[in-house]
Amino acid sequence: MRKVDALTLGVISLLILFAGDVLADEQRFEYPCHLVDIYNSDQDCWKGMDVDGRWPVSVEPALLLVGPPPSKVSGVTLPTDHWVELQFRGPIVDGPGDDIFLIEQGQCGEQALIFLTDGAEQEYLLDAVRSLDTGLDISTLIALDIAGLSLPFAPCAVRIVAVDNEGGSPGFDIASVMARIYIARGDTAGSPVPPDGAANVPTSVVLSWSPGRHAAKHVVYLGTSLDDVGANAAPLSSPVQPQDGNSFDPGGLQLGKTYYWRVDEVNDANPNSPWMGNIWSFTVVDRIVLDNFESYNRQNKPIYETWRQIGEAFVDISIDPVCSCRQAMKLDYYYDREFYSEAIRTFSHPQNWAAAGVKSLEIFFYGRPGNEANGQMYVAFGDGNTTVRVPYDGDANNIKKQTWQTWRIPVQGLTGLNLANVETIAIGFRAAMNEPIGSGVGTVYFDDITLHPARCLPENRPHADLTGDCAVDFEDVQDMTDSWLDRGYNVYPVAAPKPPLAWYKFDGDAHDSIGSSHGIPHGSPTYAPGVFGQAITFDGFDDSVSIDGASELFSKVNQRITIAFWQYGKDSPHHTDTVCCSNYTYGVRNPTIAINLGCWHRSQGRFDPVQGVALAGKYNWDCGYPWSFDSRLSGFHRSKAEWTGRWNHWAFTKDANTGTMKVFLNGVLYDSRIGAGSPITGISSFEIGSGWYGRYDGLLDDFRIYDYALSQPEVAYIVTNGTGIFDLALLSPADLYPDDRIDLRDLALLATEWLDSRLWP
Repeated sequence: MRKVDALTLGVISLLILFAGDVLADEQRFEYPCHLVDIYNSDQDCWKGMDVDGRWPVSVEPALLLVGPPPSKVSGVTLPTDHWVELQFRGPIVDGPGDDIFLIEQGQCGEQALIFLTDGAEQEYLLDAVRSLDTGLDISTLIALDIAGLSLPFAPCAVRIVAVDNEGGSPGFDIASVMARIYIARGDTAGSPVPPDGAANVPTSVVLSWSPGRHAAKHVVYLGTSLDDVGANAAPLSSPVQPQDGNSFDPGGLQLGKTYYWRVDEVNDANPNSPWMGNIWSFTVVDRIVLDNFESYNRQNKPIYETWRQIGEAFVDISIDPVCSCRQAMKLDYYYDREFYSEAIRTFSHPQNWAAAGVKSLEIFFYGRPGNEANGQMYVAFGDGNTTVRVPYDGDANNIKKQTWQTWRIPVQGLTGLNLANVETIAIGFRAAMNEPIGSGVGTVYFDDITLHPARCLPENRPHADLTGDCAVDFEDVQDMTDSWLDRGYNVYPVAAPKPPLAWYKFDGDAHDSIGSSHGIPHGSPTYAPGVFGQAITFDGFDDSVSIDGASELFSKVNQRITIAFWQYGKDSPHHTDTVCCSNYTYGVRNPTIAINLGCWHRSQGRFDPVQGVALAGKYNWDCGYPWSFDSRLSGFHRSKAEWTGRWNHWAFTKDANTGTMKVFLNGVLYDSRIGAGSPITGISSFEIGSGWYGRYDGLLDDFRIYDYALSQPEVAYIVTNGTGIFDLALLSPADLYPDDRIDLRDLALLATEWLDSRLWP
């Protein structure tokens, strides 16, 4: 990693931009083309600097970080445990000099971890970076070279994970990312934008690609099924095909839909023409934000210029209460038999909700106890010819409640409204039709107005829907099959293991109870009730335990090892819990040993009914020197209950002689691999509760290190304290008949709801 001070920042930035013109055709520096993934540990709005450098303001990371930055002073703030993943339209490659450039706003020593990823499941921790620490409000250019890096995947994305809260704007303030990418010049079209398989693609996306080397024109195919782009499909009728340009605006993309597309290259002067392209896909975002009220201020963009005040209405911005982010809309109302109150917004261009597949509008509101509730709250839609007013269908007294409430309005089928030409939306209050002489006054707050397609609401899900899509189908059967015959109460054959090399019971201290490799606490870890006696608690920020004499301890380990412990994780903010790790130096040396649980938040899009979310995370078991992907055992958790919200026992083993790595969960083999023959050497330091991917947040108990790979009966002995009896609630979403086992009773309940589908509306 190289840091450049602000005096040369402008010159170097120009050189980077110019480099795309002087490099060979196949390589160029580019900005990201897609926001792959994003995580905000605070579950609130993203903050940062706007185009004028004002901070803090609410920002949309995709608008600031995808493509060229809108200004030299804009940026997105990433406090601790926030991260973004940005994808490029080609693989990131090594070339002369540095290959990746990041600009961080404000020189206050902020820190972040930088990963290379394949835009999907595979990642490699490239380096830990830090901005300059001058205290000046200027930028730092951070340069990274990937020379000599060998990966089993083509890196095409950069993940930036903030790891501290330093600076005036707390966190790593990323302004832009550039990378050297390779653009293949084959016969067929390549480098699609959005990238193949991209999710959360905006409805306004313009599709583009890199032309084939012989192409004179292009033939584009697009549809919502593979048949629409297959060998016998017809190309687009508009624009007329073939077309000259290597991009087109599809328009009319439907929310939540997956689209397939193909581009054939043609050249009438070439006898090999046409060249049939590959089939690519992308999935459109599942909502449109009409207004989150974050863009208004009292200085130069008052809210009443967008939301016009009609009748007796008065609107203003509110910073308390807010539903999300920093601001909401405050609406003061009065009505009687002659007057009403309404805030109306006119769109600068009529909106085509029909083409986007909009089925419902959602809005949040918050009341006051003193509000008059004898009138009617409503939302009105206008198409230029007709206005359709939709009264609130809940309890009128809800506007007296000081809590945020959801109001969902089905819009498809509203009589007389042309959804292809929506020009206005209004929120209002008037006297109720059955009380024409009544009057009322009050204040209601509104936030987060969004449009949605038909969707799966938690309250509508069938009981047997294990995957969270409001349908009971073969995916749910597959989930049940994965857990078939699992149960909470088990009797295992056991065998007493040999004594461990080190044993940390964490009963009020971090001493090694069987040897002299004592733990040295750092930060302020505390102790709490554990599985046996007490357990150690790490806060995820400063706490860890380093092992004194780690070199001597691990000198007794070469080909075989087991690390076993009880674990009760918290819902770690950035889901990268490093339970333990051997020595490493960012950008120079990777660890021989590392264990992570609950990494990241993706879990193949699966839903976890036990936790109510689709965020189960990944586990990593790294063991071998030198580090390589051949010595990594990694996969997705089936449920968050495996690492958070309850005690679980984990055991990680490796036998380099046989090349076998295994993971045991609660005494049962959970995962395994072969071909991992690298030795377990070169360990000079070891820490618990912190390491390569960040720090651990939660409790650990009964942490043991063995110099051989324990068998399943030996692991079961540890888990059951020698009894062979393991009794722990199953907590599986497939346990539909709640008896702590997955069997025919559960399958029978699934069958009663077979093919049940409950999307709303």
